Parts: sequence; C-alpha cells; structure tokens
Amino acid sequence: MEECFWIQVLQKQVSDNEILCEYISEYDIQLYLFGSARVNKTPNDIDILLIYPDNKRVTQAIELKKMLASYLQDLNGIEIHMVLLTVRENEDINFLKTEGAVKIHVNRNDK
Repeated sequence: MEECFWIQVLQKQVSDNEILCEYISEYDIQLYLFGSARVNKTPNDIDILLIYPDNKRVTQAIELKKMLASYLQDLNGIEIHMVLLTVRENEDINFLKTEGAVKIHVNRNDK
C-alpha cells in the first residue's frame, strides 16, 4: 500500500539506529510523518514532526533533529524537513489532526 511506504521505511531505519532509539526513549520524544510522503512513494522531501515533552527538553529535541535529519537524508537521498513542537504546542494548534500526521513507531531492533 503506497500510503504506508515511508512509514514502514522510516520506522525500520530509525529502529535500526541504537543511538536514535535511546535518545527518543530517554527524552520521551514522538515522531510523526506528515506532508506528501504520507501518500506519495516518490515525494520531493520528507516532513517529520518531532514532539518533545516541554521546554526543559528543547536542547535534546534540537540535537535529535540534527542527528535524525542527517541520518535519514544520507540513507534516502531525500531532503528531510523537521518541525519541532512541545506536547502543549501541539495540543494548542492541533497539528497532528490538521496535517493528518501518522506516528512513526520506534522500537529497537536487536540484531
């Protein structure tokens, strides 16, 4: 199914990276796919929403953004755009629902 393609790819790629998984878990960060990559197998870019708990974690969220964007862009050869929001900011503007964002489930894949 085309709409699941990038979710499956990103879930596997992020789950395969031990450092990213630990960071996401330790700092309680959630990732969501939105934009054209949700429904298009050949998008011009990939848009990812990163939701972090609160402003106490902004430094960790920015660091994860840098690592994640670089890692995924290197693997896929597609520009990665990332939006960062706190849980509260997302609730205030209802970004997930408005954009139809789909959760990227991250589970460490032990090899």
